[in-house]
Amino acid sequence: MRVVALISGGKDSCYNMMQCIAAGHDIVALANLKPQSKDELDSYMYQSVGHQAVELYAEAMGLPLFRQRTNGVALQQEKIYTHTPEDEVEDLFDLLANIKTQIEFDGVAVGAILSDYQRLRVEDVCSRLGICSLSYLWRRDQKELLQEMIDCNIEAIVIKVAALGLDPTKHLGLRIDKLMPHLVKMNEKYGLNICGEGGEYETFTLDCPLFTKSVIIEEFETVMHTNDTIAPVGYINFKKFCLLKKPNVDENQSFRERMACYRVRSPLAHLLDLDDLEIDLGTVTDGDNFDDDASENNSIIIDQTDGQLCFGELVETDSVSCIGYPNGWTWINSLTGYWVGDKSPVIVALERLRDLLQERNLELTDVVAVTLYVRDMTEFLNMNAQYASIMCRISPPVRVCVEIPLSEFTPILMDVVAYKPPAKSSSNSNLPSMSKHTMHVQSISHWAPANIGPYSQAIRVGDIIYVAGQIALVPGTLSIVEGGIRQQCRLSLRHVSRIIKAVDPNTQLRDVVQGICYVTHTKYIHAARTEWEKRTNNAIVDYIVVSRLPKNAIVEWHLWAHRHNARFEYEETGCCVDNYRVSIRRRWNYENNVAAIVTYISSGSCTSLSAITDSLETSTESISAIGLEEAFRYSLKRLLRGEPTSTPTDAICSLRIFYKVSQDQKPICRQLINATLNNLRAEYRIVATVIPVLHFESSQYLCINLCVEA
Repeated sequence: MRVVALISGGKDSCYNMMQCIAAGHDIVALANLKPQSKDELDSYMYQSVGHQAVELYAEAMGLPLFRQRTNGVALQQEKIYTHTPEDEVEDLFDLLANIKTQIEFDGVAVGAILSDYQRLRVEDVCSRLGICSLSYLWRRDQKELLQEMIDCNIEAIVIKVAALGLDPTKHLGLRIDKLMPHLVKMNEKYGLNICGEGGEYETFTLDCPLFTKSVIIEEFETVMHTNDTIAPVGYINFKKFCLLKKPNVDENQSFRERMACYRVRSPLAHLLDLDDLEIDLGTVTDGDNFDDDASENNSIIIDQTDGQLCFGELVETDSVSCIGYPNGWTWINSLTGYWVGDKSPVIVALERLRDLLQERNLELTDVVAVTLYVRDMTEFLNMNAQYASIMCRISPPVRVCVEIPLSEFTPILMDVVAYKPPAKSSSNSNLPSMSKHTMHVQSISHWAPANIGPYSQAIRVGDIIYVAGQIALVPGTLSIVEGGIRQQCRLSLRHVSRIIKAVDPNTQLRDVVQGICYVTHTKYIHAARTEWEKRTNNAIVDYIVVSRLPKNAIVEWHLWAHRHNARFEYEETGCCVDNYRVSIRRRWNYENNVAAIVTYISSGSCTSLSAITDSLETSTESISAIGLEEAFRYSLKRLLRGEPTSTPTDAICSLRIFYKVSQDQKPICRQLINATLNNLRAEYRIVATVIPVLHFESSQYLCINLCVEA
């Protein structure tokens, strides 16, 4: 990728350039915004102190430097930025737009570490210009990162201090390697950001491996901006400076050659701790050594190995169910997409969704989560573009996408969760109004995969965190990690963990309540289950085989968490219906207004939920309509704690019903499931999606995922 590097003169922007080069990108130009008339701007976005010497970087690196003046005025200070004329963000847009008229480039390098405010504004500009943001320092451990900069010979001095624990008379002009021990102490004592990401201090880089010449400051003045007794603010104003040619540096060398003797980690080097996990968590048994070549053509391998030739299931186009609850939640299930003239199934499905929302005084911006089941994953790029053309661009919902055996007549199946704070009235004055917090990181980094597409990594509403489907993309390259099922599980679960923690620092992987692990072959289930259970046993997780996943991944995690999951109750129970076994796992909170339950219906020979078999034992006798209704009713009563339902309950039961399809006899067919649901709707408020899949963890025929909001 051809990259323009945004530089401020600080250590972060310089080291991010080195990270870009280590990731295989080419820096083709430098860009900087300088103050209109003052030496130091009180800008939310840009470092201006030290701007006088930034012009030397062009000669030091042998690159063109594009500069533009800014007044540094933040007119729009909300977290989510929208286009605002005269705002300082528009100065950045104008600068990059001007560069695009002179140089071809695909990406912009940004040294942001922790500032969502800065990241979101740069991403907004990049989105409007059709380029990518590269923020390889994003959410790095700051102590580790600063030491890495020092080890890679980033020679930077402190030119501004503005925090408790830092003194202009002592610390201005110090090199970062000399100041680091003090920064670590101040972090432990006051919580100071070690890299200064909170504005505690700013730096100027005098030399780094990319430079052929060093910056020499010949004359400067110290300016005391605020003489506060607790946290004085002061900065250095450069008066005279020059460049000094570095000995033994060949100006004809490429940036990669100049960096060769320094250990700048590549995107893959940031995954080395995944291998360390094997030592910490146990050794691999013979049964764990899988042939992962199946990922090259998952659907064919499944057909040959599992003996299942799957036929596309026709989904009823009038089966959509939509129920809202007074507290603001709305569920829309079994929404189908199909061709209508020239309109694609994705467009039709989203237009139907928009109409359903509008009927309930909702908008697409109120959508929290979308699960997209598709017939043909090879159309993913086209579907994504169509999805993006309708779905909101700012703070989009999280999304999960998997391929299942659908008919060509109904190639899209969707379920949706939306939330809009209830309008206050005398009848609902006691209902809580929860805010929606969205994490939509579009910058490429080493943290977790960027979601450049129209979906967020996570959304939190109240205590509930919805996480987008996670596959094992290497964050720095957005390609699938090599190494098979174990590596894919480890990396994708690391993504989940980091995303949840970024949404709420006090929430972790063990706070996942329920989830689905989609794999593309039964032989991957054991490794996936093992990797999950090494990390936590607090969640109900199902393992379901589908035909294909995005990017030809072999595992994808679909999870949601609750900030108080540690206080949830858990039970396992079951019963027998006809010749079938009904097995239940359930989690619920103390108030019992959030609960999750998973029901398996399997042949009587299946005696253990954890048993895994590749045999396709099937009952020759189909379950009866009465038996299936009894199994459903039992599950719903357990979900609702067995409360009597002589009258329709107020609780909303959201069901995902997975059933196995193959050329073999189907003990439980789609029509029987739908008929059973229709019978139960007289007693329960049910929204349901009935989903055909290839296989389950063992010889089960039906898996029911149920959630309740009361």
